Amino acid sequence: MTTAPGALPPPPPRPPARVPRHGLPTAIVVALVMSAAYGIAQILFWATPDVTSPTSLMVLWLKPLPGVFEATRILLLVGWGLAAVLGLSLALRRGAPPADPEVHARTVRAHQYGILAGLTLPYTTMAFHVLFRSLPLLLLCLPTTAAALFLVHRLQLFRRLPGRLLLAAFGSGALIAAGYGLTMNVWAWWYAPGYLLDWSTPRDTVRALFAVGCFNSALFTELGKAAVVAALYFLCRRHFDGVVSGVVLGAAVGLGFNLTETVAYMSDYPGALGSAGPEAQPSVEFWTRQVVGLMAVHVAFTALVGAGFGAARRLRERRDRALVVGAGVLAAVGGHFWTDIALGQLAKQRDDWFSDSDAVGLLVGVPLMTALTSGVFVVLYVLVLRQGLRAQRLGLTHALHAEAAEGGGAVTEPEIGLLLSPRRRLLLELRVWRRDGVAGVRHLMRLQQAQLDLATQRMHRDHSGADIFVPDERPLRDRVLELKGAPMAPEPPALPARGALS
Repeated sequence: MTTAPGALPPPPPRPPARVPRHGLPTAIVVALVMSAAYGIAQILFWATPDVTSPTSLMVLWLKPLPGVFEATRILLLVGWGLAAVLGLSLALRRGAPPADPEVHARTVRAHQYGILAGLTLPYTTMAFHVLFRSLPLLLLCLPTTAAALFLVHRLQLFRRLPGRLLLAAFGSGALIAAGYGLTMNVWAWWYAPGYLLDWSTPRDTVRALFAVGCFNSALFTELGKAAVVAALYFLCRRHFDGVVSGVVLGAAVGLGFNLTETVAYMSDYPGALGSAGPEAQPSVEFWTRQVVGLMAVHVAFTALVGAGFGAARRLRERRDRALVVGAGVLAAVGGHFWTDIALGQLAKQRDDWFSDSDAVGLLVGVPLMTALTSGVFVVLYVLVLRQGLRAQRLGLTHALHAEAAEGGGAVTEPEIGLLLSPRRRLLLELRVWRRDGVAGVRHLMRLQQAQLDLATQRMHRDHSGADIFVPDERPLRDRVLELKGAPMAPEPPALPARGALS
């Protein structure tokens, strides 16, 4: 290309934005933020003015908790000490050159995992206490939760997250996020009355405590779930291919959190992740949280957080990534706060509207209240998921055609239409199941997922905002050819050493 005489030369192409290297260090930073929030709550508790006349509600909620809560606090102190020791050991190792780089890398990784475990695992104490003190209630809630998790998995019409990652997200939501939210809520109910309780204006005090309790629950519940999503994002970023992966992972975290919260409400756990109330019944809580609100409320809020991280995977600028992630977290916190506030008012209206029949109030009133409070957030994450599936299909179409045009055999032109049609893939799986049984279906699904993984890798590499840490797709191509029974592609010629050509 030539430049006209007198014209300025075109500007040099802008290099792609460097995406920060993901992994354990950034996940540790997320865990440190959680610990800092807990430390602030500890300071607020230490500085709390004495409450000379605690209300009966406080006595009811807080009396059974000091044992398990003290265990959580002690384990956190031990975890912080362990993290400090391992961090100091890493700092000392950085100064000395490693004798064996591989051993050094494994040692550093083990230290980092130890730091992350020390900072996060103590929060699971509360969650384990909630879940296994009422084991029959936990078993009752597992079938509906498992069905919802399977539905979330099937929302991925094209490339799917590994099952182990989805289960890790669910378990982290049920144990770490739920334990963190419960711990922070108990802290709030311990120190908030000392700052806000004023017996001269009891009505204003009750309103202030209610508002602070709702805000504290919304803030730290959603930040706990967002921290889990963020840690999984940084640890397993290569599996995030966009908004769809983020929505699915966030929904899995929300389902885990919802399971722990349901058991807490059904067992009338003191200081639960909200107020179960003395009139709550296990059957009512099961209908509200495991049937009507199963795919709403926490699933909707955390799905929006995950959508923010998924969208950030495709953005070039750091400011844009921070903006979409912050928007997802803000939507989750605001939606949770609005839901808690609105439910308190709508519960009174439901009693007035359906005072003649409790059954009608449950069968009609609870779905109506859920729709009025979190319905807009359900619609929002469904629309985001739909748009993400459309964008994913478009990107995979280009990537599959490019792969087929190379003629390597991993993807052929006749296979492209099948891979891009979930309905045709399902029909083919049913035919293979009737002919070859479960083993044949598993082989077919592994082959199709390997082909979609290969196309997704190419899509990331060809994207204008592709980060420089996208690995080479050659191992994925070899995996597809292996599943097809084709010979491996020849090794690429070795590049000459630097300085060999002069």
